[in-house]
Amino acid sequence: MTPVHCPVDPVLVLRLRGGLGNQLFEYAAGRALALRNHIPVWLDTTSGFRGDPYGRSYELGAFKVNPGRIAPESGLGLGLRAELFRRFIERRELWRMQVFGRYFDPAIYNLRITRPTVINAYCQSPRYFCEIEEHLRRELEFKTTPLGLSDVTVGDIKRANSVCLHVRRLHGKEVDGSRPQSVADYYGTCEIAYYCQAIREVAAVHGRLGIFVFSDDIRWAHQNAGAFEVEACSVKVIDDADPLRSFYLMRLCKHFIIANSAFSWWAAWLGGGSMKTVCVPSVWNRGERRFPSDLFPPGWRVAPAAATTPANGF
Repeated sequence: MTPVHCPVDPVLVLRLRGGLGNQLFEYAAGRALALRNHIPVWLDTTSGFRGDPYGRSYELGAFKVNPGRIAPESGLGLGLRAELFRRFIERRELWRMQVFGRYFDPAIYNLRITRPTVINAYCQSPRYFCEIEEHLRRELEFKTTPLGLSDVTVGDIKRANSVCLHVRRLHGKEVDGSRPQSVADYYGTCEIAYYCQAIREVAAVHGRLGIFVFSDDIRWAHQNAGAFEVEACSVKVIDDADPLRSFYLMRLCKHFIIANSAFSWWAAWLGGGSMKTVCVPSVWNRGERRFPSDLFPPGWRVAPAAATTPANGF
């Protein structure tokens, strides 16, 4: 993809931001919206990451997505109307999530785009893109197998009645190298009881399981792996901190126990087969007034959870 000049005809510009999971939500919703409007979709892959405190950057290049790409100065050329619209959408989305616990906004879904338009929204709901599911599955295949993967681990996951168990503990690492921030300070972390209950629910349906633990805190995962040895299930911690390699391995699993994380949400959505079981925590973000049911596809199981705080020691 190469930079292009500011468009004149209708085009949808996605201002990508956040980590891989959020970028996937943004792309999927934008791709569907552009197709409904019969217009091209372009990706702003730079301006949304300026000043990112954790040094995050564009990550969709690993997949078979092939839209246009715009330089940051091109986005500025879209004009004041587009910038105001971008900010309005962002404020509206946050308001709906905080007040109503709703992640799907029909006003975004039903947009009719007649001029260059910038979208800056997380769009965290499969309802934005459910009608192009098969299209997205093709585009979100890896272009190539990530370098450095362990063939042994790939084989173990494929042979086992494998479950991806994702534990998210860190919010991000500061660019200056200072200590990682705990996700418990922001959204809450899922307690061990949630994972144990979810393992029991999956085992009740599928029998003996091979649990593969993925975490952004590998040391903690090793220290606590024994807690997941319920129902005579085997447990293996994946010792790989690279997000793309981890994401590739997670998608190979047959079943999923996700954290309150867009990263493992997408691994579950893209991975497994028609008979997969996916368990999600009953508390997604600490402080939400109600469970965000429109964040999940039909059929995903909700397991009881309480979002812990640092005081709980998790």
